[in-house]
Amino acid sequence: MSFIERIKGTITNPNNTMKIIAQEPMIEEAVMIVGIYAALISIAAYLQSYKITLVFEGVPNMPSSMQSIMTISSIVFALITPFLTWFIIAGVVYLLSMAIGGEGRFYPQVITITGYSMLPMILAGFVSIGVFLMMEPQTVNFSPANPGALNEIYISPIYLTFEFVGIILQAWCTLILFYGIRTAHNISSNASAIIASIPIAFSLMSMAFALREFRII
Repeated sequence: MSFIERIKGTITNPNNTMKIIAQEPMIEEAVMIVGIYAALISIAAYLQSYKITLVFEGVPNMPSSMQSIMTISSIVFALITPFLTWFIIAGVVYLLSMAIGGEGRFYPQVITITGYSMLPMILAGFVSIGVFLMMEPQTVNFSPANPGALNEIYISPIYLTFEFVGIILQAWCTLILFYGIRTAHNISSNASAIIASIPIAFSLMSMAFALREFRII
């Protein structure tokens, strides 16, 4: 089965396809999937740096060199984060599965399965780029009287829509990861579902906390 066929199968028939991937894991394919997602998120970070201008009241105008450093830092951070997330999720999945008697190997089996489960996040990358392309340039003024000025952007309808779309795509990732865990570790469906749900549960709690902080709920 070619790389393209595996991608199509992961989308249309994850149950059978993840069995094939678990039996013949190819780490380079997982690296490519996560790499594409990281590249898209980096482009989104670049667009964000030009769409949103931060102004700190009482602070002299920021030199262009400092602005460039901040832009580069945000892009590098966006590029690294997907890979860190990939390894963290794979590690958690492996440790929990082994704790209940799983039989899988971390490398290359679990790490490859986890990488493939992030396939829907490529769509999230395109959505994030679309969000910033549609967003009008904005200036955010920070001051002692308004330290949470950036919240005005995060509670905008377009941003909230993106957050909810992201949760839906993570649910899709969870489904793919469920099939992968069940096959790779040869554990029960209930145990696989619980382990696979941990990443999205964390995302939901983080989103709920953010919404509460922004006084939306």
